[in-house]
Amino acid sequence: MSKLIDATITCPKCGKQYPTKLFRTIWGEHEECRNMVMNDKINGPECPHCHFSFKAPFPFMYVDVNKGFAVWWEPYYDATIDEDLKGYASMFGADSYYAQAPRVKDWNEFKQTIHRYYTGELKANPITKFDLGALKQQKTVRQEKSGCLGVMLALLILPIAAS
Repeated sequence: MSKLIDATITCPKCGKQYPTKLFRTIWGEHEECRNMVMNDKINGPECPHCHFSFKAPFPFMYVDVNKGFAVWWEPYYDATIDEDLKGYASMFGADSYYAQAPRVKDWNEFKQTIHRYYTGELKANPITKFDLGALKQQKTVRQEKSGCLGVMLALLILPIAAS
């Protein structure tokens, strides 16, 4: 499931602040989500004051659990991604596609990287383990933070448990 978070942003045109919701994760196995990314429609809030729309430079992770890959768009360094990657390594293994998700700064390169996974040019490492203890630890540590682990894990438990 894709995850939206609450944010307050400043319009680059009029300088006024306003609340909005931005994606922290987007699930690419859903066509409408994949299209939002590929058509540059994700995280593009419209200012309620001057109606200017722009692409918010907010880091998020694109995940396709059916194809087994993840990619971060990180237009600026985001230390919370470091924390997320450590958590993914504990839960799914250091070589899993969550823990090894590339971090891409350039928007077009980000979309090209996603495309390269879909064409098979890039291959991701499967999830080989699931550590419920690591999940419980992450939930305790991240209660006040806006990470995306809990939502992803709920959807991942069924496929892993079935294998």
